[in-house]
Amino acid sequence: MRPANMMGYNNKQDTPEPPIGLNNDPYKVFTVENGIIHISGQIWGAITSKQEYSNYHIRFQTKWGGKQWPPRATGLRDAGFLFHCSEPFDYSFKCWMRSIEMQVQETEIGDHFNLGAGDAEFQLSPGRTGDQKTVDQYDGNAPLKRFTGRVYRSGDFESPKGEWTTSEVIVRQADAVFIVNGFVVNRLFNIYRNDLKQQVTSGKIQFQSESAEYYLKNIQIRPISFKRSNPVLVSPQKDISIGENEKQQIEITNTGEAVELVAAELIGKDIDKFVVRLPSLPMTLKKGEKIIFPVTIKPGSVSGNKVKLRLESVLGPVPGFEANVTVN
Repeated sequence: MRPANMMGYNNKQDTPEPPIGLNNDPYKVFTVENGIIHISGQIWGAITSKQEYSNYHIRFQTKWGGKQWPPRATGLRDAGFLFHCSEPFDYSFKCWMRSIEMQVQETEIGDHFNLGAGDAEFQLSPGRTGDQKTVDQYDGNAPLKRFTGRVYRSGDFESPKGEWTTSEVIVRQADAVFIVNGFVVNRLFNIYRNDLKQQVTSGKIQFQSESAEYYLKNIQIRPISFKRSNPVLVSPQKDISIGENEKQQIEITNTGEAVELVAAELIGKDIDKFVVRLPSLPMTLKKGEKIIFPVTIKPGSVSGNKVKLRLESVLGPVPGFEANVTVN
C-alpha cells in the first residue's frame, strides 16, 4: 500500500511518501460487507493472493462507485486485475507487483498493460480511441507481433454505469485471453521475460486500488484441463445480412462431442456496433443440442461492415466454425 502522490505519474514531480507497507490498511481501503469487497481507491495498493496460480480460468464482477482521489480525482475511473505477479511487492509505482495487467478502467475494460512480467505476442492492427487517437488494438484477423506496450481491447463490452461487469481471464501457460461480459476482447501469446530468458507461466494475482472507488464480487477461479473434445458445430445461418431495424439469429447445432463454451468473439471493425445476445456462460453444449444467438445492430452502423463470430472454449476458439454478419 502506498499514498497516491506518485512521482512521475501524470507528470507530477512530488516527492512520494514512504509505503504504508504490506498487510497494513489504516484508511480501510479494503472492506467486505455481505460478500462484496469495497475498494475505496484512496490509497494505491492491492489485494494479493497468498498462493501462485497457473493454468486457470478466473471470473469476477466489478461495479464503479462515485469517489475518486488524487492524482486521478477526475477522468476515467481506474483499477486493474494483475496476474503472473512476482516480487517485489513495490515494483510498479512502488505499490504493485511485477505483473501482467488486464485493465479495469471505465469504458476500457480489457486493455493490456505490461507491468514488468514480460512482453508478449499479439495480433495487432491500428485502431482508434474515442478521441480518434491511433492506438495498437487487438485484431483476431491480424498477424502476430511481439509488443511490450498497451494493447487496446477489440471493442467496448462493459456494462452501463451502475451495473455489474463480468470480467474473465483464461491463463494457459504463457498465453492468456481477456473476456468482458462474455466476449473475447484481447489475446496474449508467449509471455516472455528477456531478463530471465524464459517464459512466464505462473504467479500470484492482485486486484488494484488506484484512485477510484469500486466494488468486487463473485471471484471464481478454477483449474483448466488440457483434455480436448471433438465438437462439430454447424449452422444454416453462417452468412447473414442485417439492417438497422432488423432482427436476425444464428442457430448452431453440435453434431460432435460435448464442448464447454465460455465466450464468443466478434472479429472485424466497429464490433461493438453489433449486438449479439449470449446465453448464460459457461455452458456445455452436448451432441445434438443447439444454441441460438439473436443479432441486431446499433444505429449508425456502416453499410458493408462485416464481422465474423467465433465461439471460445478454455482451450481457445472452437475449431472449424465461424459465422459472418454483414450490415446491409
